[in-house]
Amino acid sequence: MSRLDAEEIQKELDIEFLFERESLPYKMSRGASGMQLNAKHCPACGDSRWRVYLNADSGIGNCFVCNFPYTKMKFIKEYFQLEWREAFDKAQELLKEQGWRPKRIAAVMVDHSEVALPYSLELPTEDGLNLQYLEQRGITAEYSRYFGLSYCEFGWWRFEEDGEKKRQPFDNRVIIPVYDLDGKLMTFQGRDVTGASQRKYLFPKMLPGTGRFLLNGQNVHATQEVAMGEGFFDVAAMKIAFDGEVSLRHVVAVGSFGKHLSYGAMDGNDQLGRFNQLKARGVRQVTIMWDGEENALTAALNAAKLLTGIGLVVKIALLPAGKDPNEVLPEVVVRSYQDAKVWTPTLDIQWRLRNPYGKKK
Repeated sequence: MSRLDAEEIQKELDIEFLFERESLPYKMSRGASGMQLNAKHCPACGDSRWRVYLNADSGIGNCFVCNFPYTKMKFIKEYFQLEWREAFDKAQELLKEQGWRPKRIAAVMVDHSEVALPYSLELPTEDGLNLQYLEQRGITAEYSRYFGLSYCEFGWWRFEEDGEKKRQPFDNRVIIPVYDLDGKLMTFQGRDVTGASQRKYLFPKMLPGTGRFLLNGQNVHATQEVAMGEGFFDVAAMKIAFDGEVSLRHVVAVGSFGKHLSYGAMDGNDQLGRFNQLKARGVRQVTIMWDGEENALTAALNAAKLLTGIGLVVKIALLPAGKDPNEVLPEVVVRSYQDAKVWTPTLDIQWRLRNPYGKKK
């Protein structure tokens, strides 16, 4: 691992990992700025009355006895009683042991040559602005860039039908591009941001349906594990959750565009065929993370059987009842992924006979 600077250490080091590694007593609670870590001992003054509070993500906080201002580096320096240079070396050691790896924010090169999207503003803008609608749903500027999102305020999809040129309006919609595994733009979706349209999602006429592709499939590379959600916001929520858990940053989230897996095309031009391609590229495991409901689990069992049939290890994650990845906290997504069950014929029968989401008798 290359040597990191103080800013990168502050961003990447998991403060909870440090506490667990050193067996330091702590409690977790939710504060005004997110999850916070409440430590029993203050390395600076030695007080042991649970008066140290640190943000679980940033590590920034202080002791309410001596008022010592903590950062991750300052905690390391004080706890291990080191000089600054030694503290930096210790932080490098901790990151290596933690299993640090960079977030998968960099997307692969894509090709827009054959599909002209409706006129829209790329997100984030040149001055770094993102759509408020996306920010409110937890999708920051860096994730808008990763997924190639844009905003169409006034624009049309132009197509030809029966020899006649036509236009399909995509006003006030987030444009969500859909690529093939090689990064070639195949189609797109338009998500309404006003709440006034009767159609939340709009699909361009005369382009292939999304059901044969895998959303974000073009970014599956250098990994053996993928997780499959349904629509865009589920996939985005899964990616954000995995990026926040250093041990899961190798997992790439993809979308199936619904509770199904298309298959049966003679030329392999369907989702099962694309999973076959991903297997050839090194993917070994797929975890299905569809909605926490009875019908969705049954559909997941059907999909698991298909994917197992082409030689993949398939797991099924159980989300809270009535919820999908976009409707729960990132830590719930992570826990559901980690607790996922490997599909087997025995598990298939058990869950079909007694669905975990079915009514209790």
